[in-house]
Amino acid sequence: MSYTLFRSLTHLENQVFPATESIRQLIETIGRDVVRFRRNTQISYHFVDRARSVCDVINALIQKVDEEDDWDSYDKFTEAVDLLEELLLESTHVTQDEVQRHFGGDKDVDGCIASAAIWEANRQRLRESLDSFRARPEIGDLLPKLDDEDAEIVEAGKHDDACFLLELHQSIKSHAFRKRAEGSVPQLIELVNDRLVDLYALAQSEILDDVLALFTIKTAMLVFGIMDICMDPRANKDRTHHLKLAPVWDAAHRLLNYFYDITEGADASVQEIEEKYDAFLEVLRTIPDAPLPAPYTQLMKQAGKIRRPYHAQALALISLCRFLARHYEGLTKERRTATNVEPLEETCKETLVALQTAAASVPSLRGYDIDAPENSLIDDAFTLARTKIQDCFEHFELASHWARYEKIFRQAVEKDRARTAQLSEILTARPSRNPDDVSDLVRMNVKVRDRSSNGNVIKEFTLGVEPETRLRALRWHISKVLEPEESARALRDSTFLVRRVDSQAGDNLVPCRMHMAIEDITRAKTCELVLVLA
Repeated sequence: MSYTLFRSLTHLENQVFPATESIRQLIETIGRDVVRFRRNTQISYHFVDRARSVCDVINALIQKVDEEDDWDSYDKFTEAVDLLEELLLESTHVTQDEVQRHFGGDKDVDGCIASAAIWEANRQRLRESLDSFRARPEIGDLLPKLDDEDAEIVEAGKHDDACFLLELHQSIKSHAFRKRAEGSVPQLIELVNDRLVDLYALAQSEILDDVLALFTIKTAMLVFGIMDICMDPRANKDRTHHLKLAPVWDAAHRLLNYFYDITEGADASVQEIEEKYDAFLEVLRTIPDAPLPAPYTQLMKQAGKIRRPYHAQALALISLCRFLARHYEGLTKERRTATNVEPLEETCKETLVALQTAAASVPSLRGYDIDAPENSLIDDAFTLARTKIQDCFEHFELASHWARYEKIFRQAVEKDRARTAQLSEILTARPSRNPDDVSDLVRMNVKVRDRSSNGNVIKEFTLGVEPETRLRALRWHISKVLEPEESARALRDSTFLVRRVDSQAGDNLVPCRMHMAIEDITRAKTCELVLVLA
């Protein structure tokens, strides 16, 4: 406590008489409170200063009665003593309360809302107490008349609001929750704080009117309060889960934007401003159904990325999570809360990690050894996911279903191992081929003709074909690019002719049997074929 400030506020210049002793003690009591205030300070200093000034005048009047037998002074001081004492007594309630107040530390949303309302009430009562000096002529007339007095009081109030708003902005900016928030929330907090800076600048320049200053500060108090709640491990989980979501922070940002738009000329009545603020309170109070966790929808996207050694197991894990998700969706509204969605979210996260590990760790089926030591990482991830799933079953009191689903998972493991062994045996016995390697392909120039005397060409195209490809397979491929009627004719009774260049016979077309391979009819890298339709 600053002794200098306390004494300058409460020291009486004139002799204190017994009639004003209670007033002196009340001024000192209130003064001790006021010098410890962390908000509403300037208004409160002015109040104590005026009370001290009036008390000095009263003491001077009492002395004048003693010395001059002045009944006029008697009437003035006797009327003023009672009124000033009454005003000070009434003020002790608000100063005693305000000395304990600042912001933050509330345990729930209702507490944050109440704290903002208490700040508003104390702010109003302190200002009304200061106005009471002029509103009661018996004491107001004892004060000197100042031309700029009203402006000074208004400026003091604006100074209090601007200082408090600045402190709130700085506290929000440095709050630990900003680093813990997820998704788009950090960006929304940044936008909220940026708008508070804009509104503070208007308050500092005394452009922000009293109503907007009031609601801006109340909103800032709520913003800081819910950040505190989000960081409090003792707070209600369902509530904190809700407060950490983007819709809450988007609502705060939109409300502050609404206040700022009014300063830019948008029309709004006090009632409309109150309604917007109340709507924000409703957003804070109302806990919507906790949606299914985001990782859940990612599970299905992994199924197509996992190769056979773990494909059946992956589908089994997804099936288990899907069963749990459907069970959660079937709960009553009262039970679809963060408390119940949290274990499901952890389960889906762990399952997603297992699926991603399997997708990344099996780049090829050829030569893959499912029992190799380096593949134990995948097994560990699947085991951890399955443990999380079992824990979730127990959380939802579904332990009786676990044996059936665990059996499904074991069967999936056996299927994966058996199918992987089959694939390995087949793939190892056959040479591999790179589909991107075209170096050994034969360039086939194919013409499709009918059996007319002119041999009309229906279609002509070029394609690369592996040398071991049979003409039957080539005919089937060609039929797929023809019109339906022509396709049927191609498959029914068509004939391939290959163009050969013979030194004696010259350039001629020779029929080929359909069982022949491309390498049987040419060793060259290019070849011309004619398919004659039936």
